[in-house]
Amino acid sequence: MSGFGLDSLVVGSLDPKRKTLLKGPQSRSWTTFIEAITADGRALTPGIIFKGKDLQAQWFKDEFREFADWNYITSPNGWTDNHIAVEWLEEVYLPQTRPDDDSEARLIILDGHGSHATNKWMATH
Repeated sequence: MSGFGLDSLVVGSLDPKRKTLLKGPQSRSWTTFIEAITADGRALTPGIIFKGKDLQAQWFKDEFREFADWNYITSPNGWTDNHIAVEWLEEVYLPQTRPDDDSEARLIILDGHGSHATNKWMATH
């Protein structure tokens, strides 16, 4: 949970000269990150799930323009669900891991989250 007051979550550049957003203890909202890398070390576009109905402009400070192409999503509790899992699969994983040769296979290794075992997830390709 971001802003719990004991630990802080910082999202931004490792460069110490760059500004970083740090949520203060007054905020108690969940933010979930979906991260994946390929076997050759390429990082896929991260998915960021905010708690809320719609994305809000105040969540995106000017300092974060370089992260504008990340996959931003909202959910009622800030967690992933069946719909978000399929959306990430279709919009991030499949396009960014598409092999040059259609005869080549892909392997995705997942945790045990229930959203990875739905009929729609399994049928998406």
